[in-house]
Amino acid sequence: MPSHADDATREQELAKEQSLTELEQAIGDREQLVGDREQLRIDQEQANHDDLRQAGATSDHDDARILDDRQARIDREQLTRDIGQEALDHAQKGRDNQQQALDGTREMLDLPQGVRPQPADADTLERDAITRTRAARERAATAPIRIRAALARAEAADIRAQADARAEE
Repeated sequence: MPSHADDATREQELAKEQSLTELEQAIGDREQLVGDREQLRIDQEQANHDDLRQAGATSDHDDARILDDRQARIDREQLTRDIGQEALDHAQKGRDNQQQALDGTREMLDLPQGVRPQPADADTLERDAITRTRAARERAATAPIRIRAALARAEAADIRAQADARAEE
């Protein structure tokens, strides 16, 4: 039978884990807010660009090229934002799963001593290890998404720098 000291230690560990989960959620919420603001900026820029294109249906080749370059940049920014949103959504799913596991553990610890499940046997431990391994693979799967987002941001920065250089000429 586990002692009350073990229960207290488990409760402390759960409290620490809950605190970390809440911190991760707060950071995720903040990243989502930044992403939402970025999306609003992209939408406003697209609307402004559409207005410019409609107002200046010009035959000047240089103006048309500038508008085309601007549209390409907006499209790249949108793609970068979409990739970032995909990563945020995946991270949120992971946080939700982690919170669900914490809640389940807390519910189990709240059960009376005689009703609690028995300690896990080797098969259960192996099954749980496999589950944790799958979760780790899912987290690792977001790495390419983050890499694509970074590459898209770098490419967009490079194109902006080239456009700025052409504009200064």
